[in-house]
Amino acid sequence: MHNSRSAFALVTLGNIAVAGAQWYLVWLFAQQSGPVAVGHYSTLIAMMTPVFIASQLGLRNLFVTLQRTVRWRIYLGCRLATVGLSVVIIIGLVIFGPAQIHTALALPLLLIKVSDSVGDLFYARLQKTERLFAFGLILIGMATVSAITVTVVMLMTGSIITALWSAAVVSSTGTMVTIWVASAEPPETNADIASRTSVRSEVRTLVSAGIPMSLMQGVYSLLSYVPLAVVAWFGSPGDVGLYASAAYLVVFANLVGASIETVVLPAFRTVRETEGPLVLRRRVKRMCLIALTSLIPFVVLALFIGPWLLSAVYGADFVLSRQSVLYLSLAALCTLPTYLASANLLVLNRYWATFFVGGTAIIAVLAGGGIAGMAGMAAVEAGCLAVFIGSLTRLVGEFTCSRPRRSAPTVASAS
Repeated sequence: MHNSRSAFALVTLGNIAVAGAQWYLVWLFAQQSGPVAVGHYSTLIAMMTPVFIASQLGLRNLFVTLQRTVRWRIYLGCRLATVGLSVVIIIGLVIFGPAQIHTALALPLLLIKVSDSVGDLFYARLQKTERLFAFGLILIGMATVSAITVTVVMLMTGSIITALWSAAVVSSTGTMVTIWVASAEPPETNADIASRTSVRSEVRTLVSAGIPMSLMQGVYSLLSYVPLAVVAWFGSPGDVGLYASAAYLVVFANLVGASIETVVLPAFRTVRETEGPLVLRRRVKRMCLIALTSLIPFVVLALFIGPWLLSAVYGADFVLSRQSVLYLSLAALCTLPTYLASANLLVLNRYWATFFVGGTAIIAVLAGGGIAGMAGMAAVEAGCLAVFIGSLTRLVGEFTCSRPRRSAPTVASAS
C-alpha cells in the first residue's frame, strides 16, 4: 500500500488540478466578457452549490466515519434521491428566480453538479478503503481533460456556453470512470453481517445522522458564498466578478484542506478508537499550530505580489487593493488548519456542533461585512474582510467544540 504522504500529495495535486480547471474557466470568462460575465457565473455557482450540498445528507463523510453499519445500496439510493430533489429545487429557482439568472449557463452547470454529486459518493468508497492513489489520479485526469477540451472548444467556437457544455460532458465521463473504478465491493465481515438491520432501520440511521451532517455541510458551503453576497449588497456585478476572481485564493485553500481531510479521516478514526479523543485532540492541536506557522511566509508573499498578480493574470480591469489581498490571505491561512479541526469533530460524530459553528460563522460574516460596508469600506474590501472573519470564526469554534465531554470514557462512543 502506498504511504500516506504520497497519497496525500497525489490527492492534494488532484484537488489543486480540479481547482485549476475551474479557475481556468473563470479566466476564460474574464477574457471573453470581463468582470460582469464572471459575476453571472459566480452567482449561479453560489446559488447551486449550497442546494446540492445541503440536500445530499453528507453521505460521503458518513460512509467513512459513521459508527453504524449501513449497506452500500442504501447509501446509493439515498444519494440518487437527494440529487433528484436538488435538480427540482434548482430548476424552480431558474424558472421563478430573479431575471438576472443566466439560463443558458445554468443548464450545463446543473449537469456538472449532478455528475459531481453522484461521483462524490463513489469517491467515499475509494477513501474508506484508502485507495487514495486512484482517487488522486482520477481528479488529475478529469482536470486535465477538462482544461484541454474547454480550450479546444473555445478556439473552435468562441462560445462560452458551448465550452461549459463540453466541461459538463467531461464531468459526466469522469463520474462514469469513478463508478467503474470504485464498483468492486469489499467482502462483508462477520461483524457487518451481524450488525445488519432492516432497510427502514438503515435509512432511518442515515437520515438521523445525515440531517445534522447535511445542515453542517450546507452551512459551510453557504459560508463560502455569503461574502459574495456582501459584495453584491454594497457593489455592482463587476465588483462581484472582481471579488470572485480574487477569492480563488481561498478556494484553493479549501481544496487543499479537503485533501487533508480526505487523507486524515481514516487515521483520526483509528486514533480515536485506540487512544481516545483527548489524544486525538492533542495531535490535532499540534498539527494546526504547524500548519499556521508554516503558512505565514505565504501570507507575506501574497501581500506584496497579490495586487500585481491579479491584474497580470486577468487584465487591467481586475484591480485589487493590498488590504483586500491581506484579508484573503489571512482567510486562506485559517482555512487549512480548519479542516483538521473539522475532521476531529467528524470522527467524534459531533455533526450538530459543526452545524452551529457554521451558523455562528455566517452571522459573523454578515455582521462584520455589513458593518464594514455601511461604514464606507469599498464593496470588495468588505467582502474580503467578511471571508476572513468567517474563516477565523470557524477555526476557533471547531477546535473549541472538540473538547472531550466530561462524561465521555477514554475511548468515546458515538455522539
